Amino acid sequence: MRKVFWKIATCISVMLLTFCIYSCSNDDEDSVGSREMLLGTWNGISYLSQEWENGELTENNIEDFVNGTNRFSIEFKEDGTYQTIDTYLDPEGHFAPSTTKNTGTWSYSGNKLTLDEDADVEKYSTETWTVTKMTETELSYEIRVKSKEDGINYEYNDQFIFTR
Repeated sequence: MRKVFWKIATCISVMLLTFCIYSCSNDDEDSVGSREMLLGTWNGISYLSQEWENGELTENNIEDFVNGTNRFSIEFKEDGTYQTIDTYLDPEGHFAPSTTKNTGTWSYSGNKLTLDEDADVEKYSTETWTVTKMTETELSYEIRVKSKEDGINYEYNDQFIFTR
């Protein structure tokens, strides 16, 4: 009788342990913020662009949207469209500011922000960014790409930081 009881207790323990291990996994571990938190206008603080060739940093550009001569904002609309406004201010005052506007559609899932930019009627480009931080007042996202061409390993990193 003890052997039977011992076998039943062992089986129950193994089943409970298995259940605990699987129930502890986090399906939302990559989730950052939400679609609703993205809605509205975000004003750029900075933009970082980096490039490596065979592991050596060859480009490291930072655009300061607050203290620099460029202003950038993006508005995410409820209908799934977005608009960016990029304004270059001439620091010497030689010419009027120039503004570029781009539009497209967007979607958000987990921590992936997909932007489909329109050029006239046809889709121009699609980029999927990784959102690294999203609060009610701060947003940052980045894109990292690795490629190999003519025996050279390239790596690119672009990062935007925004505030409301």
